[in-house]
Amino acid sequence: MVARTKKVIGVALLVLSVVAFLAGEAGALKVQITGDRLTLEAENVPLQDILARLAQEGIRARIDPQINPPVSATLQDRDIQKALEFILRDLDYVLLWESIQGPRGQIPRLSEIQIFKPGRKDSMRPLRTRRILAVARNPRDGSYYVRDEILLKLRPGTDLQKVEALLAKWGGRVVDSYAALGIYRIRLPEGTDVPALIEEFQEKLGRGSAEPNFAYPVPRTPGDMALSPIDPALSPGESPVPVAIIDSGLSSQVRMDRYVLASLDALNPDQAISDEEGHGTQMALVASGIVKPLGAKEDTETQATIIPIRAFDENGFTSSFILMQSIDFALKHGARVMSLSWGSETKSDFLGDALESASSRGLVIVASAGNEPTGQPYYPAAYSSVIGVGALGPDGKPWEKSNQGDFVALYAPGFASMPVGYRGEAGMYAGTSISAAFVANRIASILAVNPTATRAEIIKALRN
Repeated sequence: MVARTKKVIGVALLVLSVVAFLAGEAGALKVQITGDRLTLEAENVPLQDILARLAQEGIRARIDPQINPPVSATLQDRDIQKALEFILRDLDYVLLWESIQGPRGQIPRLSEIQIFKPGRKDSMRPLRTRRILAVARNPRDGSYYVRDEILLKLRPGTDLQKVEALLAKWGGRVVDSYAALGIYRIRLPEGTDVPALIEEFQEKLGRGSAEPNFAYPVPRTPGDMALSPIDPALSPGESPVPVAIIDSGLSSQVRMDRYVLASLDALNPDQAISDEEGHGTQMALVASGIVKPLGAKEDTETQATIIPIRAFDENGFTSSFILMQSIDFALKHGARVMSLSWGSETKSDFLGDALESASSRGLVIVASAGNEPTGQPYYPAAYSSVIGVGALGPDGKPWEKSNQGDFVALYAPGFASMPVGYRGEAGMYAGTSISAAFVANRIASILAVNPTATRAEIIKALRN
């Protein structure tokens, strides 16, 4: 018989209608989710293709890889529970529900679909999907943001009726929340004018009430590379102070398991961490102490435990909300130091608040100052809670391409011979990314000796 399990928590909230049309050799597919209701038009579409579309709306799927029957169905505005019961009527499955925090309380959300052969739940595997952020660029200021999304922050005293009226007007629904700071991720209809919406929210609710879900690119590698691969000696970490690296991930090919305390693919939490760019792996090698930059003193050889987090998609972009989730993961797994080797000139007050909150909980945050000497603030390095780091060349002098400015707290070696390439071959690389990761390693060694060291004491020790 078919196993059907449901757990419903909370009450419904304002929702939007999200429509997607996909076409392929198997036939046409239309999926529309309106809160807890589903519209589906499928003509001989493999089940796993439908699950992949639902995964884009945040509904995870675990399925026996051998199960993938064709589905033909026309369902109009059906309760999502009943609609899935119809689609999966000949299969064994379980539907798991969870609740997320909304402005007026808990909101129920279908979180996972499990499909398996009778008595063989152990054969299920997470459905592999590719989560790629849909990124747009604001022509007014050049900032990147995630299309059809905003972040909403409700401060004490906010008129919730105004919030709900604005969501109804723009067709927005809460899809996730960062409860620690009262920030909600709102999904909007396709083609929404996000800058115009932000202006109306701030006009009606006050400045600081809403901002785009800003997107940030992983840095491009400057200059040419002189190939000089090295083979790092891998050994267990010596520092008990964990360093979190929020970047493009960690490749399994470097065999760093003994260094890793915990890891996360923030875009696909059910999947093991990976790194298709190479940048995150390079930063993990430096932050762990396996790779030492040129010009570093001989006594700077402490190897540290790391918490690598993949926050960038396959196109090299992350978002403010993904970064908040990554920071939360790092804190929950005991990180004392966090290395951020990327950035842009876009300032997000919400991300700044999240970093300030993390800093107040004892996390020492380090970020690269940027590889263009513009003198302009570069975020996250320029946030007051972050230690901004510029790069030195092998001769100990400031690197000509390193950014500078009042937000740069110190400079550190920025050239290193890498055994792993970043969008290229292994060899010599340069940049403030390396400097920041190296400083994170040094801070871990300082905290290992003096766990109560203040930010000022740490900066003084590094300068000395």
